[in-house]
Amino acid sequence: MQAGERYRWLAAAALCALSAAAHADYKDDYAHGLKAYREGDFAEARTLMQSALEQHAEPAARIRLYGQVYEPYLPQHYLGMAALKLGDCNAAAAQWSSSANKQIVGQLPDIGGEEQRGLASCGGKLAKNDDKPPVEPPKPNIEPSKPPVGDSKPPVVVADNKPPPVTPVKPPPPKPPVEDKPPVAKSGPPEPLVQAFDSYLAGRYTEVSRINPDAYADTRARFHAYVVRAAAKFTLSRLSTDDALLKSARADAIAARALDSRAPDATLFSPDFRAFFQESH
Repeated sequence: MQAGERYRWLAAAALCALSAAAHADYKDDYAHGLKAYREGDFAEARTLMQSALEQHAEPAARIRLYGQVYEPYLPQHYLGMAALKLGDCNAAAAQWSSSANKQIVGQLPDIGGEEQRGLASCGGKLAKNDDKPPVEPPKPNIEPSKPPVGDSKPPVVVADNKPPPVTPVKPPPPKPPVEDKPPVAKSGPPEPLVQAFDSYLAGRYTEVSRINPDAYADTRARFHAYVVRAAAKFTLSRLSTDDALLKSARADAIAARALDSRAPDATLFSPDFRAFFQESH
């Protein structure tokens, strides 16, 4: 299946316009960076946050990472927090002093307080800045151009009153008639499958867990149906700690992988589910 056709299917099924795969990468790195930071793996968090920042530098007070999970997008804040935990106060202060970071952090009192406490804990560890004003580079000495010496009168031009010769213009050859081409029918996912993805994104996991992937004759549609049903059962098992649901989600993942070996899309599904999907066999 070509990459363009794959994204058209996923976009229609999710009822949202997907951008290029790079946009998914920065969210994926950011989500894994958050997880690493919260688990105390500050070196890994620093690496992942730096990767997310290089792909998408603009912070935001709220973005959708995947499914119904929303978080502030603050890669520089967490780069600074990871640097602080690793004992690098100067790197932390440099990240937090970014004007883009300050603008968003100013809207989030808890995050702003976290940075202030971090700076206070650094104390005298921060390098002192030179108070001298920056020296401007010397301006080039450009002298104004002087008018030429001599007679400044413009030369006298004698007008030629004769009209220019007229060249006859040949008419263009007639264009061949354009034949009307029959319209090409656009393929797309079945409407029930679109509704299933819509319900999944809206958090109606029980409703999605009841769909029947075998009702679709098309292999692509059946693959997507197994994936979204597995994701719904996986989420329900996490919410209820129901081992039977987790076992059923694994069976759906195995059925989906038998149809198509690629991983679920990062813009729609959580890193935990994608790892569970890849490990199911």
